[in-house]
Amino acid sequence: MSRSTIMVLVAVLGLAGTASVPALAASGDIHAVTGEKVNLRAGPSDDAAVRSTIMRGEDVVELRREGSWMGVRVLRTGEEGWLFSDLVKRQSTSTLGSGDSAPAPAGFGKLSPGFDGLVASMGEQLGYRFADKVEQGANGMLRVIPTQEWLYNTSRDTKMFAALALYQMWKNYNNGKPVTVTLGVQGPAAITIADAAKGPELTGPAFSPAR
Repeated sequence: MSRSTIMVLVAVLGLAGTASVPALAASGDIHAVTGEKVNLRAGPSDDAAVRSTIMRGEDVVELRREGSWMGVRVLRTGEEGWLFSDLVKRQSTSTLGSGDSAPAPAGFGKLSPGFDGLVASMGEQLGYRFADKVEQGANGMLRVIPTQEWLYNTSRDTKMFAALALYQMWKNYNNGKPVTVTLGVQGPAAITIADAAKGPELTGPAFSPAR
């Protein structure tokens, strides 16, 4: 796997320090898209809505299988969906799941099993969980309270990437509707991404509202 692919996955997850990156790059097999333009669908069917189009050479991580369909996450964007398995080629094979037991759930299983599995696997390798608490609120609100270990061991940029990954996962769960994601307890140290009239706005420590 290329270093650029590894760094994209870390950016999507926002969960690991650079020293641990190579060993923790994937919780599923990594595949490269071989079709010229491949539809990423909302479900494992030709009748399912098309979420986006993936171009030849894009890397995806396999999350699940259903018949000839593969549930994937696009490494570049973090978007999840389904594509036909004949239109990708395996690039690297996961070693996760070769142990005696599966990682403990990370708290996102009801929102996105694939996201939960990736976070849980990385947390198991690092030796500490990412989230202490995951809280859903009204009007598309999601608050994630990280563990003290994760807060202590991650940089400001990593925390921002984690907030962006959470926003993308929560946005997908809500089928593109306006959402608000907060990473951290309420206060100036929290990072918040909220959909506004002109697009998502990011606020947090040392941030100005930005689009």
